[in-house]
Amino acid sequence: MNIDSNNRNTLLLAFILLMLGAVALAESAGLVVMILIVLLFLVRQFDNNQLNQAIGAYDDEDYALEREREWGELESREHRQAQSEPVYRHALEAVTRAGLDPDTVQVLAVDIGVMVFRGQEPPTVFRTWSLPDDIDYVQPFVQLRLPEKAVGRVKFEVMDMAGNVLFTKEEAHNLERGRNFITPAARLPVHDETNLDGNWQMRVSADDVVLAVHQFQFSEATSADIGRHIGEDGEINTELRAVMAENQLPKMSLDDLLSYQEEEEAQRRSGGS
Repeated sequence: MNIDSNNRNTLLLAFILLMLGAVALAESAGLVVMILIVLLFLVRQFDNNQLNQAIGAYDDEDYALEREREWGELESREHRQAQSEPVYRHALEAVTRAGLDPDTVQVLAVDIGVMVFRGQEPPTVFRTWSLPDDIDYVQPFVQLRLPEKAVGRVKFEVMDMAGNVLFTKEEAHNLERGRNFITPAARLPVHDETNLDGNWQMRVSADDVVLAVHQFQFSEATSADIGRHIGEDGEINTELRAVMAENQLPKMSLDDLLSYQEEEEAQRRSGGS
């Protein structure tokens, strides 16, 4: 309630009292007092109503400002978090290789690579370095950044130099706004007879739209333990660290295991003959 309104109400009340005082000199004082009490009650009630309206308006405005401030802080926090987590150059190159523009695409691959497994050693992350040729399994991964929540199917494919599809796995995912770490619940077995020559490709698609095409190679393994693989290429981000620390890496699927066993059996038979 503003000051001008208060002044007007005060002047109005003073004028009414002045008029009633004049009437009281000429007529019954009891009637004048009764009228005065009623008018005073009405004026006070009017003031209270205006005060309540002013307080309600202030509360609504204050609530709206508070909500706007909280939303601004949330967006700022998400922006700072996004800035603190890297967007890998090789991932942007994989997006470009898929025929997309990293500056305009809605679903952006910000990290991509493979986890390799050898014996009982913990998995090692490879992004741009060549993979040792003595590993047992390869498991692809990707980190997708989305502007909002989405539901869709993400597909991983691995092809050799000749374009033969050696691995494919498609699964449904509930994707959150921001970064989403995705890895299939299966691994590609690598055995001695696998032709590891040339450039291999890992293709990531979402609902039949290719999002990234990552390239990698194999090289002769050295005596160095791949567990000592360090540097940016083997850097483990938050999601990878959580998966490894909690030992939640998906097990090799039964179909992959049976297929691998059938291949080994066929190779033994052909070798024996």
